[in-house]
Amino acid sequence: MGIVRTALLGLIAVFGVSAASAQDYKAALVTADTITVGTSGSAPPFSMTNAAGELEGFDIDVVNLVAKQFGLTAKFEKLDFAGLLPGLSAGRFDLIASGVTRTPERLASKDFFLLSPYIVNGAAITRREADTGIASWKDVCGKTMGAVRGGVFQKVAKEKLPADCVTESREYPGATELFLDLENRRIDFAAHDFLGPKYLAKSGKLTGTVTLDDLLTTITQSVAVSNKNKPLADAIDAQFETWRKDGTLQGLADKWFGASIDWSKAQ
Repeated sequence: MGIVRTALLGLIAVFGVSAASAQDYKAALVTADTITVGTSGSAPPFSMTNAAGELEGFDIDVVNLVAKQFGLTAKFEKLDFAGLLPGLSAGRFDLIASGVTRTPERLASKDFFLLSPYIVNGAAITRREADTGIASWKDVCGKTMGAVRGGVFQKVAKEKLPADCVTESREYPGATELFLDLENRRIDFAAHDFLGPKYLAKSGKLTGTVTLDDLLTTITQSVAVSNKNKPLADAIDAQFETWRKDGTLQGLADKWFGASIDWSKAQ
């Protein structure tokens, strides 16, 4: 069976999605010939809004490549991160793309399909540069933590740190508001991903902060697809497998994160 599946994936990669499977997933799209995508627009560099008001980022590039590969048009709708998965479950979107972390709970959900990894990342601390008292996760007990509402990093921190370590935390609609409050000293540190703040600092969009290399855990992220369209989920998953192997996803990681991805951790 493994040999047959590998051969089939190879045929998909070479010849594109078959006419039959294309018909299957096209029939279940929210809008004909269009992938309707929910995204936050506030999770740089996965999904962000530039000065001209246009969406850009790693997720936006990934979805546009998917749409081009499948002969569809991508239509993006912005929504606070906390509303994305509920919106997908309610049938508002065909998929959501905004740096969605692959947690056991999400992978087991019957409300949507969370696909195989398109990036490998980690749960990290971002703090003000001058606050040298926070040198690792061991130093955050008694500090005020900030995180994006609906994200997983605050949950991971509370699960993996000692009981009652973090006694005060605040949540924000997106990373923009999170890092603004960090800058303004309303929180002591941000529990967030590793790659996003690194990008912001490198591009000069986040100053006076440090993102520590001490990762609380390695995470993988991907897009989530409506449970009403398994053919679409299967087709995109097969494409991701091809793109992990041929360097397409690494090329996007180079562009947006300047990082080499260890795909052996993409479990």
